[in-house]
Parts: sequence; structure tokens; C-alpha cells
Amino acid sequence: MALKLTSPRAVVLLVCVISIISSPSLTNGASKTSPMKPPRMAMALIHPHSIHSPYYNPNATAYDLVERAIDGSIARIRSLSKLVAAPNDYAFRGGVIADNKGVAFLVKLSVGTPPVPQLLIIDTGSNLFWFQCDPCISCFPQSLPRFDPAKSSSYSNILCNSVACNVSTHECDSNKEYCTYNFKYIDGASTRGNLATENVTFETSDEGTMVIPITKIGCGHENSGSIDGQQSGLLGLSYNYYYSFIQQVGLKFSICLADVHNPQYPYNQLVLGDDAVLEGKSTTLDLYGGHYYVNLQGISVGETRLKIDPEAFKRAPSGEGGVVLDSGTGLTYLKGDGYVPLQNEVQRLLDPRLRRVKQGRKIKLLCYAGTMGKDLQGFPVVTFHFENGAELILDIDNMFFQVTPAMFCMTVVQSDLTLRGLSLIGVLAQQYHNIGYDIQGKQLFIQRIDCRYLDQQSAFP
Repeated sequence: MALKLTSPRAVVLLVCVISIISSPSLTNGASKTSPMKPPRMAMALIHPHSIHSPYYNPNATAYDLVERAIDGSIARIRSLSKLVAAPNDYAFRGGVIADNKGVAFLVKLSVGTPPVPQLLIIDTGSNLFWFQCDPCISCFPQSLPRFDPAKSSSYSNILCNSVACNVSTHECDSNKEYCTYNFKYIDGASTRGNLATENVTFETSDEGTMVIPITKIGCGHENSGSIDGQQSGLLGLSYNYYYSFIQQVGLKFSICLADVHNPQYPYNQLVLGDDAVLEGKSTTLDLYGGHYYVNLQGISVGETRLKIDPEAFKRAPSGEGGVVLDSGTGLTYLKGDGYVPLQNEVQRLLDPRLRRVKQGRKIKLLCYAGTMGKDLQGFPVVTFHFENGAELILDIDNMFFQVTPAMFCMTVVQSDLTLRGLSLIGVLAQQYHNIGYDIQGKQLFIQRIDCRYLDQQSAFP
């Protein structure tokens, strides 16, 4: 556009399907109600190649998914390299969607009255909530029916001369009647249409429904991009004061990833709003250019603190460098000053007993002959140390992945020079953690946890 216990382990992507975990709720459906508290907006993250995916392929192997995920990570990094090279481009303000064929989260929700199901890419680097609409001038294929605003009693275009339009896109249609938007993304994808208000419907765990009115939503009539035939739009989780989805539903969200190697693992989840899980130690969160930056101060392998200058990962006043948490890539990319010491320590530990293997991809991976379960027993935990004492703990399933039955590789690679010092922490490094975003408080919470225990707040041992 926007992994643990099973074997073989594969770098996989996630499809996100709404599953609202409900405490006593306020709904318009036949659910149990209570005036105490609305339902918790917790969305189950599900493997795209499980039976829940519209494009489930029972013949796909774990190693097929590895290839797809690596290709997707490469596409994402290429998109971001263009972003860094042209920071004043309109797409920089609009957000970024990389090639979603390799790495993507999807969320299934319904829009309109009556509700029409939609499958949307989730991207922490984009801020607008939009989906394809009829009448379609140009649209890409999608797995669910396209939304027709003429059939929704709750749909309303935002007027051109309204305050809502003036403080958001400032754009109008040819008749100067309705507010419009036009986003061109770094990877070549684009969407153009009406800015509108519309209801979004969530299903609750007690089989009822909850409707949330979204006051600024994109109804796209002209859309293009690199598409795999599933999604019908995008749910941006980045922050923009004037029109972002996060601004409208609450300036907090959390993502918990655990056993995402396993397509049947049901506990990965995204939580929106005031009920977002903000637990564990926190570190400073900086929103810049539509991305979430953190202050990475060092890396340890076991008890060994690597010799890395704390200034190596800081973002310069010009905007170059820094460390971004990204939902759109599986791999983790570190600038050379941080990557080389980590690579050297891994090689010091593994080279004496394992044979290093070269692989012919467009990205340079550190790989060894062998299997993770047998050959990485006893490998020390790798820790990313952030400002104020927050830590991201990487065990062997965060640090390595089985690329073929006889070869595994490190999930951390060196950033391309075109990224100008930018580092990204990808999905593989974030698994087995709940990551909580408090945008207003400018804090990122990191908690090591098995997502199945999230509601009980039991930390993962």
C-alpha cells in the first residue's frame, strides 16, 4: 500500500478481524446492557493464511510465507526510503502504505446503515480511515462488497464551506459543494473521494452490536495501488489532529502479539480508546512525520551490553535518523552503528559451532545452516533498552526465523543507506509483548506478556 511454538517457524503476517471483548455494554443490538461501562474495543489479530482469511490457501507452506514476508519487508523499506528522501512530499503528510503483499494487518468492521462489512489494512504510518465507494471511477479488486453510500441512511458528505472541511483537507469537488480528499502514497498507491461522516459498527462478544459515529471518513471513488484482492481500504492508526481515526475514537491504542507463528493462535489483539492496555514500563513517544518514534539507547546480548553510542539512534533536528515502531514490516532494520556490534556478537556466539550460509536475496541476512530448535538452545536473550528503563525482550523466536528446513536467519538486518540513518522495529521483534500507545501523554508502554493473559494482566514469564 501497510512469530512461536509451532514448527517450522515462519515470518508471517496478520489479518485483523474485529472481536469486541465486552464488559457490560451500550449497544443498539440484542446484547446485555449496563450503564456502567461500554464494551472494550479489542480486535483479534488473525493469521492471513488461516481459515478466517478470504484468501486462505490450504496448500501454502510455512516457507512460502517466509518468502512473502521477506519480500513485503523489502517493499516497506523501499517506500520509507523514498519518504526520507523527500520529506516535504504530500505523501509524507498523508502517510505511507508499503506493498501489502508481504506485511499487513487487516481489520474487519462494518460501515453504514444497514452495516456493510469492510476489510481494511491497519497502518501505524497512516492517519485517514478510508474505503472504496460506489460509484466507482477506478477501484481495485476486493473480497467483500463495495460500499454504496446511496444505500446508507447514516452517510453524509461533509459540506465544502463547513468548519470540518476548512480545518482538514481544504479541498472541494468541482461544484464547490462537498469536501474531498486526495492522498498519494509513497509506494504509488492513491485514493481520492469525498470526506464524510458515517457510522461504524462493531460486533460485541455477547452477540450484540456497538455503533460509533466517525465524523471524518474517506469514501474513495478513485483508488489504485498494489493490492492482493482482499482489502477494501485502510484504517490509519497514526495521529492527525484534524481528521485521523485515532483522534476521533481516543488517543490511545495497544497491540499485543504473541504466538503469531501459529495461524490458530486466537489471542493477538488490538485495543482502541480508553481501554487500551497501558501496562509495563514506559518510554517517551515522539510523533514525527506520521510515525511513532522511540529513543533506543542501547542493546544487550545476555549480560553483555554492546558498545553502541547512545547518540547513534537519535533523530537529528533535520528529521533524519531515529527509531520507528512499525506495523508494516516483519523484519527489524538498524542503522550500521547499532547493527554491526549486534551482528558481531551473534557471530562470536554462533560461528564456532555453526556454518554460516549465504542467501541470494536482495537483502543481506545473517544466516546459518541448521534448525532453531536444535542449534539455538541456550542462546542468550537480546534486550533493546529504551529511555526511562523500558525494554523490548527478544528471545530466539524474535531474533531468528527458519527460512528453509535446513537454514535459519537473523530477523535484524542493517538499514539501507537510502534510509539516512532511520531504524525500524518490526513485527517479529514486537511479538510476545503488549505495546501501548498513549499519544496525548507521549508515552509508549512495553509489557512482556502472553496475550492470552492480557485481561488478567499476568506478565509473560
